[in-house]
Amino acid sequence: MTISFQEAELFGLPHSYYTLIARSYLRKQHWTVHEVSSRRPEFGREIVPAIGRGIIPVLKLADGTLIQDSLDIIETGETLLPRLPAMPQGPKQQLVARVFFLYGSQALLKPAMHYRWSYYEDQKAFLDHAFGLADGSAPEKIMDRMKSYLPVLGVTPETIPHIETSFETLLGLLDAHFAKYPYLLGGQPSVGDYGMLGPLCAHLGRDPVPEMLMKRLAPNVYRWTERMNCAGPDMPEYEIEEGFLFGDEVPETLYPVLAFIAEDYGPELTDRIACLRAHQANEAVSDGAPVSEKPAQRAVGFAPVRYRGVTVQMAVQPYLLYCQRRIEAAYAQLNNADKAWADDILLFGEMRSAIDPQLSFTVGRLNNIEVWEAVSGTG
Repeated sequence: MTISFQEAELFGLPHSYYTLIARSYLRKQHWTVHEVSSRRPEFGREIVPAIGRGIIPVLKLADGTLIQDSLDIIETGETLLPRLPAMPQGPKQQLVARVFFLYGSQALLKPAMHYRWSYYEDQKAFLDHAFGLADGSAPEKIMDRMKSYLPVLGVTPETIPHIETSFETLLGLLDAHFAKYPYLLGGQPSVGDYGMLGPLCAHLGRDPVPEMLMKRLAPNVYRWTERMNCAGPDMPEYEIEEGFLFGDEVPETLYPVLAFIAEDYGPELTDRIACLRAHQANEAVSDGAPVSEKPAQRAVGFAPVRYRGVTVQMAVQPYLLYCQRRIEAAYAQLNNADKAWADDILLFGEMRSAIDPQLSFTVGRLNNIEVWEAVSGTG
């Protein structure tokens, strides 16, 4: 069967963290993809029953094929000879791109949700409009449900000061990089750019409170969010060709960002993986089985997770292994010299768990649902 993204439909929402990842990638390729609101009746009538849960984004191809996950959309698109591949050819650049995707798609959910819902009263009109509630209907029930997710995501009174300091630090480091380069790895967006765009645009670059913070502290980051939402390169202020940097070069301006990611996310990632390791040991996990009893249930439990010296009970989703396994695979492709470089620059300390999770099962996807996959030699 020949797959084509031409005349496809992307079901999602403008303020959706994961929709923006897919939308940006599809837009950069100049494919004729039509955006459709997931509030349209056909989404609930046709899409949800077909994939087993109400989740976005979903790409519906002209032949009816459904691709649910933003990473799956990108990786399927990469098989279609895209105009701008998201995956660099260089192994070091591949590894870096994968680290940024994991961090953006997983770790930055905390500041994204914190700034959206902890500051709801300061941006009420904007959020009510975004969530389709500007017609006068009471938003309290929806908003209360969203706010109720904050503690299990690690947003608590104890962690909030650390979340805000961490976000401002990240903005400063990224701003220094984007002052010299239009994208993470030169003149072309990588899968890492797309992963970071979800939180840094959908929530933190659109919602009024964090948007003003970004504009004030990191104008180059805000400009990058604009660039990522354009179909063209949109980089006239740079003397650089469209494309990844030559020779598998990783800009030195990224080194402080990568070191920050290891410090910021390493302990949390280690604790989450430890929870999944215990879950696999204590439950009847089998190769090919769904990771949870119901497709809509993405977390398999709660665990004490460290964040910036504070330990909180957080929900743990096996999906993070779907992203982590790609870091592990990219690292395995490096030669010894490049592995030593990676160990020193971005995979030190507890970030080492990204390449050495010591698990019997990782996570794959089958029919748009996460499933357990036995690690070679352990199943």
